Amino acid sequence: MKKLKVTILIAICMIMTSTPAFGYDEGLEATVDILAVRPASLVATIVGSALFIVSLPFSIPSQSVGSTAQTLIVEPFNYTFTRPVGMFNDGQKSSKTAAGEVQSPAGGKATENGGPAD
Repeated sequence: MKKLKVTILIAICMIMTSTPAFGYDEGLEATVDILAVRPASLVATIVGSALFIVSLPFSIPSQSVGSTAQTLIVEPFNYTFTRPVGMFNDGQKSSKTAAGEVQSPAGGKATENGGPAD
């Protein structure tokens, strides 16, 4: 019986250590997004709506109602409800092009080592 327990323990240790330590896992990103980030973004949307109402007496005279609404309501709402699951950087992942260049989120190209492309 003791040999069986030791064998199972060794097998579990081997399985756990055979997975890559720093591998890219989209499933983990999606799980974190759904379980933690989306609820926090929903709370930010609700709090932003309340802050927008509180800020109306100050934003109406300064004619900044639109930008205040954009910042406090629209951006958190879009981040919560329109962003693809697992995408944390405004829906743009860096992607490699055929020439070994990396497409940056700003639209510019850079080489793999971070320098500008020719």
